[in-house]
Amino acid sequence: MDADILTEITSHLGVNYNSDDETILTNIYERMMLIASDVTHRDENDTKLIPYVKNATIEAYLRRGKEGTTSYSEGSESESYIDIEEKLRKDVVSIRRIF
Repeated sequence: MDADILTEITSHLGVNYNSDDETILTNIYERMMLIASDVTHRDENDTKLIPYVKNATIEAYLRRGKEGTTSYSEGSESESYIDIEEKLRKDVVSIRRIF
């Protein structure tokens, strides 16, 4: 992952980012980029993929520890989760290269 992209993602995460998690964040980004690249038939360095992959990376990082959970309720608070990888697939279809 490019250092500028890492900086953008970490600044967006703000206090939710732990500086010890750089490797984890990089792994998430690379996994999301592979998915986006595979779905769109675009090169992993294609700049059109970056906004989608950054958003998916941020969502996945913030959701760590709750993977596979579809919803969560505690007291009067309730949260519903989406499948981040499936959402990424749907989002990038519009920029798919057709051969």
